[in-house]
Amino acid sequence: MASDPRPWRRLYKTAAWRRLSTAQKEREPLCRLCLKRGFANDGSLTSAGAPQSNPRRRHVVADHIVPHKGDEALFYDPDNLQTLCPDDHDRNKQREEVKGFSEERGADGWPLDPRHPANR
Repeated sequence: MASDPRPWRRLYKTAAWRRLSTAQKEREPLCRLCLKRGFANDGSLTSAGAPQSNPRRRHVVADHIVPHKGDEALFYDPDNLQTLCPDDHDRNKQREEVKGFSEERGADGWPLDPRHPANR
């Protein structure tokens, strides 16, 4: 059996993480990125603002703003956390981390992220 390429995953199973995650969601109960889009999302909506049809995705998560990559100080830093809905956490932010820029677009259809290739 191969070893886990992400041994830091164990950190998510600690009592310290559960406390920190719960405190983050109590401090900031709405998705930060949805608020930037102009609507309040407590997990009952998708990142597009439509009702969340999947009951297993009706929640919010504590997300690391700067990926910790196993750095425990960064992992447990409460200032490095934000609350996101599952769409923003599992799809949009992951895609942004891989590509290096956000695909989010303004009302005119143009990419908002200055790092997007269209804005260079």
